[in-house]
Amino acid sequence: MATGGLALPTFVVGTPDARTRSVWLTQLVLAASVVLTCVLVLVLEPTLFGNWYFAGGMFALIVLTLVTLAVPWARLPPLAVLAIPFADALAIGFVASGNQLRLGYLWVFPVMWVAMHFPAVALAAMLALVGGILLIDTWANPGGPGTLRVFVVLVSLTFLGITAHLALRRTRSLRRLLRRQAGRLSATLERRSDQERRTTEILNGVDTGIARISSDGTLITANDAYTRLYGLDPLDPMLPARSVEYTAQRGMPVPLSERPFVRAARGETFTDASVWLFTPEGEWHALSVTAKRLSAAGDEDSGVLLLVHDVTVITYAQRERERLTAMASHELKHPLTVMIGNAELALELDDLTPRTRERFEAIVSASERMLEMTNSMMSTSRAGFSRRDAFDEIDLRPILLDSVASFRATATAHEVAVDVEAEEALPVTADGFRLRQVVDNIVSNAIKYTPRDGRVQIVGRLESDSVALAVSDTGIGIAADDLPNIMTPYYRTTQAKETAGGTGLGLGITNEIVRAHGGTLTIDSAAGEGTTVWVRLPHAHDLDLEVRS
Repeated sequence: MATGGLALPTFVVGTPDARTRSVWLTQLVLAASVVLTCVLVLVLEPTLFGNWYFAGGMFALIVLTLVTLAVPWARLPPLAVLAIPFADALAIGFVASGNQLRLGYLWVFPVMWVAMHFPAVALAAMLALVGGILLIDTWANPGGPGTLRVFVVLVSLTFLGITAHLALRRTRSLRRLLRRQAGRLSATLERRSDQERRTTEILNGVDTGIARISSDGTLITANDAYTRLYGLDPLDPMLPARSVEYTAQRGMPVPLSERPFVRAARGETFTDASVWLFTPEGEWHALSVTAKRLSAAGDEDSGVLLLVHDVTVITYAQRERERLTAMASHELKHPLTVMIGNAELALELDDLTPRTRERFEAIVSASERMLEMTNSMMSTSRAGFSRRDAFDEIDLRPILLDSVASFRATATAHEVAVDVEAEEALPVTADGFRLRQVVDNIVSNAIKYTPRDGRVQIVGRLESDSVALAVSDTGIGIAADDLPNIMTPYYRTTQAKETAGGTGLGLGITNEIVRAHGGTLTIDSAAGEGTTVWVRLPHAHDLDLEVRS
């Protein structure tokens, strides 16, 4: 509807404050009782309306209610409210006058109002007012209610008023006590929250992954390092981890039941469990995982604390140290051998003076000691291949298949076809981790040195007393002059250097691992015609019988 461009006034009704609502509610309850009383009197005893005391008192109560609803109590002092219950008491005195105090129960409303919201002095004044009204009514109406009835009414109102006043005081005291306790609890909760926040900040500031697991196997909390390593969703850590645990770098996935988290969820405790983690970003991390039991505290159940240390840098440093040790020992061994050989040849000469012979003998003795130290260094660097306490009866076939599967993508990228023929179990007594290194080295070399559209054929079979693995390729091959030196550490043929990168350590390490297992490694090759690498390992007869039974 058009308004001719004039803005109409807007009226906003404010929400009354708590005191105003309390005054309204109390007075309206009395008014409702008065209205109900009027209805009952009109039905049961309408002659009472002929008594001007009764009619005037009822009218006064209704007027007081309207005044109560109209007065802005929020702007008046709190004691100003006392005017209403005292005025109500006077009006009820008119209503109860001359009718044997049958409507005197209405005094309960103003008495309770004053008793519950004002000091004891105001309650005493209210009871004195009611007592005065009763005395005046008794004096003005000699035939009115008896003295006993007046006394009972006054005592009852006094008892109700005092009881309500004391109950409200206790309620207020309890409320203050609860408010103080709530304040203390809030302060304690705030301190606890601050402590938890600081603890969380400290845990998130360390590089060690930390996860707390409940007694029923549920992840309770994990710090940022653990969440980042395992690729968890920070908003919902219970979602599956995106990182995958492997028994070795580029090895086989750790079985579900053997994963550190699952073991800890079962309640197991362990120290320095080693796994390799492959992250969604394509990075490998060497982890050392420890599970410690937590004792129950208060209402909390006992659980397990999982500590994950990223030891990738240490692992790579250890490998580099072993590589440098192997390099140093290898480089020292040959010149020392030459020195010893030439010194021994010189000692065979007959025309040596005693002094010269003594010096050559000193050279031989010192060189032999250095050669022994060099051999000791090589043995130490290869100790990881030769410990037989890690040997178990295993099946080589799944290791072979898993290794080939891990190189499929590389072979496809180089357009090299890879065929595997291994139909039966290949039982051997060996360290599965080391054998995976052997297979990885041989298969990766076959793919790396095979040109595009080439082929790699892998065959695993049982022989009379051994397990044989043959890896053949159609690659660049090895010249006859290079074959004798091909397993020497850091030796690489000229064509190999031109074809692909490498260190020249792979075949030497592979040969050492095979020899530590009591096996043999042989190579058949010709330049430009491809290479076939044969690995033969002793047969694990007990496992073979078990597999075939």
